[in-house]
Amino acid sequence: MQFRLENPETPSVEMDTIYNSPSGPYLQTFLFEKTAFMIGVLHKERTSESMSKSFDWFWERLGGELFSRLFPLILTDRGAEFEKHKLFEIGKDGNSRLSIFYCDPMQSSQKPHVENNHNYVRDIIPNKYPLDNLTQPDINLMFSHINSVPRRSLGGKTPFELFCFIHGETTAELLNITKVSRDDVTLKPSLIFSNKR
Repeated sequence: MQFRLENPETPSVEMDTIYNSPSGPYLQTFLFEKTAFMIGVLHKERTSESMSKSFDWFWERLGGELFSRLFPLILTDRGAEFEKHKLFEIGKDGNSRLSIFYCDPMQSSQKPHVENNHNYVRDIIPNKYPLDNLTQPDINLMFSHINSVPRRSLGGKTPFELFCFIHGETTAELLNITKVSRDDVTLKPSLIFSNKR
């Protein structure tokens, strides 16, 4: 809270994990608060070592300057997969790359945007569906559709439109998210499970 008071212009990214089986796979989700733009990364392990590798990939994919603009402040819960904060904050070069903060215990309401946006994910991946056969391209496709849904909170714009207005469409493409026509948006399991069940 003190950091936000002292740095009110610093954008935050809310981070969480979704899974349908305790043994995995696990979907690490990221919600860019100001735009409601969401992305996700599949993991086989629910550990800090595995989850922090997403940021290694983001850094390599985006470059240091763009990474720092997108991921300066991470807000997450106190799950075991996020507990080793230095793995997230310190890059491979040994330098600080972001700041990570944790919600109070049992207070997921302190990161409400990612929690609420998971409702879209659950429309496509219901609780009982196995994630075992899903691939990262499936996840990218899912979030491309989710990010193409107009939101009342965004004045009728989509998260994709607002994110691209601020950061550019190339940045969305670097995160493997593409625009889906509003008439073609699908928020049903058939989007990614049609050939996998």
